[in-house]
Amino acid sequence: MRTSEKASLIEEIRRRQIVTSAIETIAGSGFNQASLTEIARNAGVSKGVIGYHFEGKDELIQQVVTTLLRESNDYIKERVRAQEKAADQLRVYIEASFAFMGENRANFVALVDIWGSFGSVAAKRAFNATAYEPCRRHLSGILRAGQEKGEFRDFPVETVATMLQGAVDGVMLQWVFDERAVDLAACAAELTAMFDRATAVEP
Repeated sequence: MRTSEKASLIEEIRRRQIVTSAIETIAGSGFNQASLTEIARNAGVSKGVIGYHFEGKDELIQQVVTTLLRESNDYIKERVRAQEKAADQLRVYIEASFAFMGENRANFVALVDIWGSFGSVAAKRAFNATAYEPCRRHLSGILRAGQEKGEFRDFPVETVATMLQGAVDGVMLQWVFDERAVDLAACAAELTAMFDRATAVEP
């Protein structure tokens, strides 16, 4: 490995370390209490190291949100790709969404806390207009393909995609606030059944 490639790899590892520390710090202490000093302490680095990799808290928080959403999307896409029928892809999209939540609670606690701090400049910039666009685009692709194959009835694809993602996010929000009150597996099963009925071709 060339020196430049090794240096780039080390920098990427360090950036991931800082982002992971930021997620854990926000999940544990809250967005407003997660100062760069605290994030650096939890990461085992100096505040100056964070300053070398990120231009302040705004950029770091934007990267945190990007990372949280990308990891969830990648997890879901990998499982959806293994299915051929659109109905199975839709089912797996829902199941994988909740499975990833259950395996990564700190991610969603941090995400909701940043979301709830929307009055801050950092949070506003992190949740820009395109933050959830990849989710809607992925769902729209599944739904449109289902219509083209004759598996789904005719309906406004983008609207249903927005509604389905909204339902997933709504369950996630309740689960973050009260983990014991929400059965993610049961929610996945019921949401799947609900959208199976909603998208089914009429006999």
